[in-house]
Amino acid sequence: MNRAFFILIISTLFYGCSKVNEKNLWEKTFGTGKAIYVKNMADSGTVSCGVLDGKKYLLVLDQEKKKISQFKSEDDGIYTSLLIEEGAFLTGGISGSRMNLSKIGINGDLLWDTVFTTTFDIGHTSLCNIGNGEFLAVGSASADSLTSSSTGLCFVLFNSSGDIISRDDKPEIAYIAANDIVADNSGNLYLALTRQGTGIKQKATVAKYNNQFQKLWEKELYNNPAFGAASLGLAVDNSDNLLITGRTELQVSSGIEDNTFVIKYMPGSDSLTKKYLEYANSGSSVIQDGTGQIIILNMRCLIINILDQDLNVTGIIRTYSSCDSQNTDTFGYSMDITGDGDAVIAGSRGNNYYLAIKSLQELSPV
Repeated sequence: MNRAFFILIISTLFYGCSKVNEKNLWEKTFGTGKAIYVKNMADSGTVSCGVLDGKKYLLVLDQEKKKISQFKSEDDGIYTSLLIEEGAFLTGGISGSRMNLSKIGINGDLLWDTVFTTTFDIGHTSLCNIGNGEFLAVGSASADSLTSSSTGLCFVLFNSSGDIISRDDKPEIAYIAANDIVADNSGNLYLALTRQGTGIKQKATVAKYNNQFQKLWEKELYNNPAFGAASLGLAVDNSDNLLITGRTELQVSSGIEDNTFVIKYMPGSDSLTKKYLEYANSGSSVIQDGTGQIIILNMRCLIINILDQDLNVTGIIRTYSSCDSQNTDTFGYSMDITGDGDAVIAGSRGNNYYLAIKSLQELSPV
């Protein structure tokens, strides 16, 4: 056999065996940074926000995933949440440990921009639409790690014109972080909270506030002081129960390791169901789709778990078959479901601003 032909065959076989089948419908990086939040638009376009080159950044793509517009702030910081308005986008973020709210037009023009000074540091801002043309922003510390700085919750109620309807700052003696918020039809608010636990440990809770920002109750999700936990993603299911995902510590053979959890909390009966999903990972986003499936995005390696309404796992999508969740540069922070039923993910890959679309039908064998 010709030596060159033999080398070609061997090379082809090696490449075919070692190639990673990532099964992405679409993916792209957009420069140094990370995409923190993503939403689908009614026309099948996609809008995301985060940080690019150290600056607050918003990116708008059309249904073919081609860039329509972008906005890159002159200020350092990061956008951590967004809402879609008619012909514009509302963003929540941070600028120099202060909460930032902005409105950005569909063409990438900055319509208004407001920064709020508080007595405590802000590391994350979450947004939700509470109806009647009003929107809520909650600024707090980041749930990524404990901070020695003073913390608290800053509630800001505002409208699309940037008018501040009301504001309530709630300083806390101990560490607190609100990573996600949702509102019900009565204007009640639910916050995924991470609090100071025992020593340097965090503890995960979920709390309900009324529309006057008064806390009605708070439920601790883990009660073993030897293990830490954090609430990161929050949703309300079709029966008005709360779905919470995040990370918790578990004892494993090699010691203590973070693991993804998902909890269904039923406030009416004060009962909860708890499941552990991915080893060495954190649940960053939870959604219930139109069929009732519960979709969990894991932060490391963008692993997706699909569960039924009883939290039984019905499918797993291991986005990168060669990805080691204990040693990876691929992270997913937010997820939405497209009109076609696919998952669009905002994150980072190789320290780059990264978006990907995954079919929820392409399940992994394990």
